[in-house]
Amino acid sequence: MLLYLMYQFESYLLVDIGNTSIKWCLNGKVNSAFITQFNITQLPKVDKIFASCVGDCYILEDLNNTHFVKTERVFNSVECGYQTPSTLGSDRWLAMLASIEHYPKQNLLIIDAGSALTFDLVLANGKHQGGLIMPGLSVLRRSFTQFSNNIQQLSLGLTANNTQEGWLIGTSQMLMSVINTQIEQHLNNYSNLVVVLTGGDAKIIALKLHRQVKLHQNLVLEGLSSYVQAYKRLHSVLV
Repeated sequence: MLLYLMYQFESYLLVDIGNTSIKWCLNGKVNSAFITQFNITQLPKVDKIFASCVGDCYILEDLNNTHFVKTERVFNSVECGYQTPSTLGSDRWLAMLASIEHYPKQNLLIIDAGSALTFDLVLANGKHQGGLIMPGLSVLRRSFTQFSNNIQQLSLGLTANNTQEGWLIGTSQMLMSVINTQIEQHLNNYSNLVVVLTGGDAKIIALKLHRQVKLHQNLVLEGLSSYVQAYKRLHSVLV
């Protein structure tokens, strides 16, 4: 659940800028738009903005009240597993913060299925073990120019009798195979594993998985909320 963020009569906006879309949240209400259709005037007027950006950060560059969240080596109960924490996308890091808050003291496999498909493993002690990143469904389907129809659906048949259907089934099978394999391998290696799924393609993927997962549509925004809450606890004044 997204937390309401109001401190000392100040208002805070949470913004998640991905590769293809942008989401923002004020007082628990989430809005979204494709980046190509977004206008800065769509954002409500607030005192401060906390943003995660892995896409077009220029969207907010003219707003001097924006705090871009960066991955830290240790924050709250999460310890980043990257040798250089700043190279881990803030969206993945915030998804970890939110997942630990939802499922404390459990081993977590966090899957973000958007333009990129990412996996992150966090142990029950909060230590991030690292992860994987690969093309997501839309990127796979745009990888050959002759297949320009980017259909957001999963077709899991065995064979096809035309090229377009063969491409749809092939890319679907490729995506689902790697996700199911990752889940099974981690379940074999870690007890009490909770699989958390988020991202633009999360809903359609969850329906086709071999295992049940915890679906969170706004995990990065929830992580931003957790970040601000923890930041307030650690610092008496927001900067």
